[in-house]
Amino acid sequence: MEEGKQGWRRVLTDLARNWYLAGGEGSAEPAGDDALVLAKSLGPLAEEAIQIVEAYALGARALGGNASGTLPPGFETRLAIILNGLIPQAEEQSVEPAVTDDPPPVFQSELWQLLTKVRESAELSYAREIALVELDRRILLLLGNVGPLVPAELSNGAGVDKAQVSRSVKRLLEIKMVERTQIRSPVSLTRKGKTLADRLSRLAELRNRELTVDIPDSELADFRRVVEKLLERAVSLYEQERALANDEPNAPSRFPVVAQDEPGKPLVLDRTRIISPLMTLSAYFSRSAALIFKRRTGLSNFETWVLNEIGRDQPIEWNTLVERLDRDHSQAGRTINSLIERALVDRQGRPGRRHGRFTLTSEGERIYEIIQDASRQRSSYLMAPLSGDERDRFLATFGKVHRNAAVQLERERAFEEMGHR
Repeated sequence: MEEGKQGWRRVLTDLARNWYLAGGEGSAEPAGDDALVLAKSLGPLAEEAIQIVEAYALGARALGGNASGTLPPGFETRLAIILNGLIPQAEEQSVEPAVTDDPPPVFQSELWQLLTKVRESAELSYAREIALVELDRRILLLLGNVGPLVPAELSNGAGVDKAQVSRSVKRLLEIKMVERTQIRSPVSLTRKGKTLADRLSRLAELRNRELTVDIPDSELADFRRVVEKLLERAVSLYEQERALANDEPNAPSRFPVVAQDEPGKPLVLDRTRIISPLMTLSAYFSRSAALIFKRRTGLSNFETWVLNEIGRDQPIEWNTLVERLDRDHSQAGRTINSLIERALVDRQGRPGRRHGRFTLTSEGERIYEIIQDASRQRSSYLMAPLSGDERDRFLATFGKVHRNAAVQLERERAFEEMGHR
């Protein structure tokens, strides 16, 4: 059996050729050694890879026909571009042996930790201005920066689902911060909303500038370019998962993947927008995660999160688990009970009480490994367009932003303690 680095590419290329030439007639599914090569190299991504290659081959045939019985010009070149997005994690590491410090195996967890610090800090800071939840503030800032937007555009711009946007818009309508003529009409700021959005924007500008302290302009420019690349990958991953879930038809988005800077011109830096693109990146990555974990494990996004937290630090105490989840005890308790009823989690302690220590069952361990493997595959997919040097520079800058966020949070906590004395 061929087990070289390019074995999986050869298998998928052969499949694409066969599908194009045969027009989908007969069986072109990988079998025997070829199926083992794909499973070993791509893991859970193998199934999606086969579907992507089949769709490409049959789509190319439908567009160009097959009168000559040969592959059309550019067929394999375009296929190679598609396959570049499927580079397995193991292959990436072997291609770049000079990289000594490997990136975090799951970048999204590092991003989540940064944004958690930023959110907690923001809650303390913005609360001194007005009592609005985070998403309401984000929508006000989005409308202030972009102008009137329909709900679908607000969903794309904020990186959250339409149901969350609808609830936020309803709250903002009730306090007369936004207005619209009909339910599907664009949402716009009222005079009261614009005044608040301007105040929040000035505060956001100051907070975001603090996060880029000690980061030179050239380094910040490189960081932003990489974030734009990652954003494209995250949106692409979400659209792939949405198509597989048959969730809703693809629609063009005004956010956030098109760079506004003209090619060849110096990048205009905006130190007031360091966190917003990272929040959108995390949101799209989380949305695709919800779809892929539901498809592969049958668990909801929050159930996956709970099971993952137990698996990575078991046995875990109830209070520790709830603190990490950052949710109220009732929601966490319902989810834990559901996982116990499905024989995925064990609890040691008095029956009928949430207090105790939690571990995974053997079936829970199996699901946990699926989650970990999918997370590594997704992180690898996200970072695939970056060279080793580009990735290392990005993670170094990311570390500086993370450090500044930690300092900012400690300052806000100190202000909060002083205000309660």
